[in-house]
Amino acid sequence: MARTPRSLFGRLIKWGFWLITLAPPLLMLGTCAGLQRFVFSEDEEVAAGAMMFGAGALGVLWAIWLVGVPVMGLLMLLTRGKRLVIEHPAPGPRQPDA
Repeated sequence: MARTPRSLFGRLIKWGFWLITLAPPLLMLGTCAGLQRFVFSEDEEVAAGAMMFGAGALGVLWAIWLVGVPVMGLLMLLTRGKRLVIEHPAPGPRQPDA
C-alpha cells in the first residue's frame, strides 16, 4: 500500500505534533532546574514566590502537553496523504520483448 506525500499543511501539523510532544517536558525540566536556586533561597518570600511560579508554570505546561498531544496526533492522522491503490497485472501469458 502506498500514500501520496503530505501537503504543506500536513507537514506543518506533523512538525507541530513533534514540537508539542517534545517541548513541554524539556521546558518542565528547565523550569525545575532554573528555579532551584530561588526555591532554596534563605529569603522565605523569594522561596514562596518561586514555588508558586513553578507550580503555575508546570501546571500550564502539563495542560498543554496532555491536551496538545492527542489533538495534534489526531490532526496528524487526518492530514496523511491519500491512499493509493496499485493494481498488479493479471497473471497470464507473457508477451515476448520485441
